[in-house]
Amino acid sequence: MPIPFVIDNQQHRMADLLNDLLAQSARKPLDVATAYFAISGYRMVKDGLHQVGAFRLLLGAEPQSGSDIGLRPNADALKKRLQGDLEAEPFNEATIRLVEELIGFLRADKVEVRLYDEGFLHAKAYLFHQDNVGTHNRGDRLRPFAAIVGSSNFTGPGLASNKELNLVHRVILPTEEAVDREAARRVEWLREEGDVEITATRPHPNPLPEGEGITDKARRFIKSEVGARAITDLTRWFERQWADSTDFKDALIELLDASKFGTKEYTPYEVYTKALYEYFKEELGQNAPELGRSAVDLAEFQEDAAKKARRILHRCDGVLIADSVGLGKTWIGKKLLEDFAYHRRQKAVVVCPASLREMWQRELASATIAAQVVGMEELGRDTFDPSPYGDADVLLIDESHNFRNDKANRYLALDT
Repeated sequence: MPIPFVIDNQQHRMADLLNDLLAQSARKPLDVATAYFAISGYRMVKDGLHQVGAFRLLLGAEPQSGSDIGLRPNADALKKRLQGDLEAEPFNEATIRLVEELIGFLRADKVEVRLYDEGFLHAKAYLFHQDNVGTHNRGDRLRPFAAIVGSSNFTGPGLASNKELNLVHRVILPTEEAVDREAARRVEWLREEGDVEITATRPHPNPLPEGEGITDKARRFIKSEVGARAITDLTRWFERQWADSTDFKDALIELLDASKFGTKEYTPYEVYTKALYEYFKEELGQNAPELGRSAVDLAEFQEDAAKKARRILHRCDGVLIADSVGLGKTWIGKKLLEDFAYHRRQKAVVVCPASLREMWQRELASATIAAQVVGMEELGRDTFDPSPYGDADVLLIDESHNFRNDKANRYLALDT
């Protein structure tokens, strides 16, 4: 297919162009500079990529925030982002095989990977040459072929779905592409202003603007020179960045092998601690800020229970506190009521056994928490009127196991 000059993933996809160029690059060198790399990008071009004679991958590190601009990139941050992308991939046979193939490819002698650590490398460039390279001349870059420079990272979105903008420089153009009549007409203004003078060399059956007689062969060669100039300058730029970078190949292989798709083995202790982390990681996160002063003093383990209850309430709009006897479920509930009834000024109702009614009234008054206290025995009477409590925002039920029978009057009244 004709190679376009502009790649935007809309009219032309970057992945399609790379695969077309890779099909012409078996045993030839390829150099890639990218701010970021992901296996989703490798997936799209792996078949052709495996056939190249030499591959150099230069990684940068995109800023994590605006304040990072101009600072030295953090290799650990880059690793964490790569790990995050790997964890997001589906755990299936296809992805496992994909990662295995990538590790095998990276381990080949013809592949080099470096991390640019002299500042943030935000550039993206894909450089193709036509030198036949092997173990004795892998560094040869004497026959420029094509270069793509622009915004596409070596990732799935960068090569296929993001709205990108990349410019293609070429050396070998078919004759029909070298003779570009539209472009010739768009520079006609130079002749009109007397800036250029072209002498006809031969008549053309379908002539370009009057007075222009460059042969098709000459035009193709001239445009190839222009492309070669751009690719040569880009190659020299790549060599300068490559010289200022550090080896990252082993680190990338280790990262891939240590992922859930790799073959690295873990001890039972490591598996156990990982399971604990995954189970409790939400509780290890940053806690919500306190709403204000508190008149409810809790022990540390009770504070932990209250914090966990808040997270469940936020997610589920309800929580069951089922700690063992004597661990302070009542006081944990009192702390939560303080959040809603005192700080947020919401209407609260406490349902408890009649024997605990005075205790609740006393404890709520000591913390200046406004809440109505209702004995659960009242709910069981036929004469119970629930209307005064129908607009309650929050409900606390103490000794809630007394509502385990969903056929009892008290349960039905509570559900009204």
